[in-house]
Amino acid sequence: MPLVRPLWAALLDLAAERDCGGCGRPQPSGEPLCPACDGLLAEGGPWRTLAAVPGTPRTHAVARYEDPVRTMLIGYKERGRVDLRRALGRALARAVAQTLDTALDTAGAAGCASVALVPMPSRRKAVRDRGQDTTARLARTAARALSEVGLPVRAVAALRHARAVEDQAGLSREQRQANLAGALRARRPAAVATSSVVLVDDISTSGASLAEASRALREAGVPVLGAATIAAARVRS
Repeated sequence: MPLVRPLWAALLDLAAERDCGGCGRPQPSGEPLCPACDGLLAEGGPWRTLAAVPGTPRTHAVARYEDPVRTMLIGYKERGRVDLRRALGRALARAVAQTLDTALDTAGAAGCASVALVPMPSRRKAVRDRGQDTTARLARTAARALSEVGLPVRAVAALRHARAVEDQAGLSREQRQANLAGALRARRPAAVATSSVVLVDDISTSGASLAEASRALREAGVPVLGAATIAAARVRS
């Protein structure tokens, strides 16, 4: 049953004219985004995000978490707009590229042998409700986009939940930290041990999720190079 809604959404994508996934204007061309909304993902940023939680890795995002990008992400995750995945995944790839460039410049390195994009693990209930792990699929789309331009990138599910967590929406910074403290564990750390690891997620707000993910990997002996998201609640202008 959880697959019914996403499958119907996919069929509607093929059978009907869609509205723009950002601003909602009709799209006679059938493209998921109008040129203006697509430009926000393809041309905006990337910016360094401003995290409120200590331990958050250096993170870049291509957009602020506000409309129309907010509407795109909600549409993709909660309303079955699977047709937005390619544009969102390529936006994530741009943020990853900036994080890699910044990290390598800071370290004075000429390059890296391989890069592993590690998505934030989704809660089981969210995966059941949505019919898919939306973050993992964005990570794979971003990895493919970067591979197309010659970067040795792969997506690896190297994190898992060690205990149940509440939905982060509506929680304060302190509540987010408490909700996530010790909530993640490394999964198959050997699979990413020789790669440059970049954490990826759709949104960065306080940075609590990324900080917890970084801690879990670090304790498993896997350093994190940085992080990348599509949108962020706070960015450095």
